Amino acid sequence: MLRLAWRNLLRTPGRSLVTGGVVALVVFLSLLFLSVYGGAFDAFFQLLLERTGHLVVRVEGYKGKEDLESLAFVPPELPLPPGARVEGVLEGGALLLAHERSRAVVLTGLEPLGLARQESLLAAGRLPQAQGEALLGEALARALKVGLGDEVVAYAPGSLGLGVYAFRVVGLLDLPETHLEARTLLVPLADAQVLLAPGRVTRLEVRLPGLGLYDLKPLEEVKAALMPHLPGLVAETWLEANPAYAAILPLYDAVMGIYVGFFFLLGGLILLNALYLSLVERVREFGLLAALGLTGRRLMALVFWESLLLVGVAALGGMGAGLLVHLELADGFRLPLPGWILEQYREFGLPEVLYGRLGVKEVLLTLGYAVGTGLLAALWPGWLASRLEPVEAMRYVP
Repeated sequence: MLRLAWRNLLRTPGRSLVTGGVVALVVFLSLLFLSVYGGAFDAFFQLLLERTGHLVVRVEGYKGKEDLESLAFVPPELPLPPGARVEGVLEGGALLLAHERSRAVVLTGLEPLGLARQESLLAAGRLPQAQGEALLGEALARALKVGLGDEVVAYAPGSLGLGVYAFRVVGLLDLPETHLEARTLLVPLADAQVLLAPGRVTRLEVRLPGLGLYDLKPLEEVKAALMPHLPGLVAETWLEANPAYAAILPLYDAVMGIYVGFFFLLGGLILLNALYLSLVERVREFGLLAALGLTGRRLMALVFWESLLLVGVAALGGMGAGLLVHLELADGFRLPLPGWILEQYREFGLPEVLYGRLGVKEVLLTLGYAVGTGLLAALWPGWLASRLEPVEAMRYVP
């Protein structure tokens, strides 16, 4: 049966090549899409992880509190695993004054490591190296009409600290999100504490080197070990700290499956058309086979074998090409999109260079769709072939 199916495919090489080419193209495009999609997804979540750390410690019930006094706390000693590090962050609202202009800002005090992570965002100047130095978002600097070396004054009435502090602008930040750039003021943590809340922070960021982006189980174990040492505080994983984005994660598999399924739907229709045309051209031949004793079930099996052989060979070809391209994408690539679309990507914080990701799950998904398409496309032509009456089929004139 297998040899007969293969011979039938070779009898119409042109149609078999075109149909197989379409299937190979669908498999290739599916792998390409999954690699790029996985890379973009990883980049987006990596950005969240870099911003918050693996675990975030805040005051319990912080979502319902607004005043700095309720949100700030004295950082406790944490029993962290070897290699882990914790960084304190103090964040509060302030009014930033420069000459006769003023803007409401979010003043964030960072430790030296936190400030160092902003270096890639520097559009001009340098990082703060001493007390009284600050980084401003470029949009905020334009609004206040200040530049490098100018002095600005942060005014925070009602805070627990001095309430007023002068900073010298030493760097300007080009943040991906324009709305953040217009109200971002980054200063050393010690300065922020003098201004807002001496000795306190509003969150602790715990970073665990060696823990992958989706290693959630060991992350939960570290969190559970920390909780008894956090009276009045709560620890959240980076996904829990970003609930809106965490809701996207379960949609990943669904979106991935729908897009790839759409590709294979188009390929399956072309495969169905090829199999049906092949059946119409060979009605008399099928009738002869039936007259010689081939049962309807075996005629249907013959059509299925033809479909699976064609899809199988084409899928292997498309998969080989797709994996080769993926290896190139895994080394890093820039999306070949117009500038205005890339600007929208940057607004979501996505980097310009992405790295393709393709796992066993994605490869198996593509193979599953290919086999499923081969079976579904052969179902109707196979059923028609199994229902042919030998006498009527041999009288058939196309």
